[in-house]
Amino acid sequence: MHYKEIPMLEGASWLGAGHLREFAQGDSRLALLDRIAAHPAGMVRIAAPGGRTVVVNSPETLAQIYVEHAKDFEKAFLTRHSLAPLAGNGLFTAEGPLWRSQRKLMAPMFQPSLIATYAADMIACTDRAVDTWQNGQEISMAEQTTHITMSVAGKTLFDADTFSEADEIGHALTIALDWVSDNFVTAPSFVTALSNGILRRLATKLKSPLSDKLLAKADALIYPNYLSRNASDAAMLAAIAKLDAYVATMIAERRANPEAKGDLLTSLLSAHDDETQTRMSDKQLRDEVLTLFVAGHETTATSLAWALYYLSRDPALYAKARAEVDALEGKTPGRADLPRLGFLLRVFKESLRIMPPVYISSRQAWTDTELAGFEIPMATATIISAYALHHREDLWPEPKRFDPDRFLPEAEAQRHKFAWIPFAAGSRVCIGNHFALMEGQLILARILQRADLAAAQDDVPAPQATLRPKHGVRIRVTLRDNAKLAS
Repeated sequence: MHYKEIPMLEGASWLGAGHLREFAQGDSRLALLDRIAAHPAGMVRIAAPGGRTVVVNSPETLAQIYVEHAKDFEKAFLTRHSLAPLAGNGLFTAEGPLWRSQRKLMAPMFQPSLIATYAADMIACTDRAVDTWQNGQEISMAEQTTHITMSVAGKTLFDADTFSEADEIGHALTIALDWVSDNFVTAPSFVTALSNGILRRLATKLKSPLSDKLLAKADALIYPNYLSRNASDAAMLAAIAKLDAYVATMIAERRANPEAKGDLLTSLLSAHDDETQTRMSDKQLRDEVLTLFVAGHETTATSLAWALYYLSRDPALYAKARAEVDALEGKTPGRADLPRLGFLLRVFKESLRIMPPVYISSRQAWTDTELAGFEIPMATATIISAYALHHREDLWPEPKRFDPDRFLPEAEAQRHKFAWIPFAAGSRVCIGNHFALMEGQLILARILQRADLAAAQDDVPAPQATLRPKHGVRIRVTLRDNAKLAS
């Protein structure tokens, strides 16, 4: 079937903006995604300046993108372009041979057996945060979970203490991520993407090595000039400079003290390609460190905050979670206790479903291909929204209701494996997914073991680069009797 036979999502403005205005504004972005979730078709067209754009929202069609036709799609230019100042060519944004090489180098560092050794650090970082809480205090749980996960990322990935610097680093990251969100769907972004699409089509038709070099030069010219338009760009540049300085200090200190350490930075510094015997350049090392640092704390912190928000508002779920941690009889939870904390794992998974932190992503077709029986021309932008997919009524009955039992083993076995995609899927599944799941499970257990929680305020999502809670999840804490906790 022809591309134009794909249903067009209602509500487009035909004065040039199409659906761009709704995508560009956080307040309307989720409403647009809810409309997509409610649409009977598993793939819809949306109107956007600059070219063809579809939103894929069915597990079966996602399986085609992630697996069957994976070679026909790559990260969309808009995604790579907007993230370039922050993530460069790190694992999240890289494509082609560079991505394959980096993934191969880094995969051994994220084996489940190695990740399991980080459990004690995850608990220690949680305790350090809870130790600052006072009885009856009202806290921003999102701020606290950010401190915890940033501390975990710093310790386990880089053997660095980021707890005392969490506010300063977190502020810089917030500026950077907000800038990425604000610039992902703007007119200049779409014009840039359109220009890149035209160049890519020409390069494909010319089939010359020279055309690829010209395309690379064009990209190199576009990126530096992208951050020069307004005060927001100046704030972004300052934030990137702060993050770059922090990463450079970590790398320099490790090189000056090269004694073996069991963290990821040591592995990154020593990693080399078996075929070429080459190591990462300083720029590539910087890109990977920042990518992992951002991915290693931001998404988990957001999901933890939402999980504790939903638990604190539902007495039955809260009582069930408390009973599970109380069954440990004061023992500090560790990796051996994970099988006993199955309900908390389901709570964390349900948080990732109802408020997926990476709630929107994109791919781009760089050859003519086919999805769900429809022709997809080369350069078609393909949007994937975990939020829209996770709120489909036919896949998730009462999708707005928080229900951890959706992730009971028997329920998961009956569901299409691509119906839940908080970590993407296929060959580009998040390399840290096992790390995040164990971290979420253990941090939830330790917080509930040490404090009683009561929601102090309603909260709503504020869609930016991630799906953060607008009010930070305000929670009143009552400390439990720590004397009963075993060391």
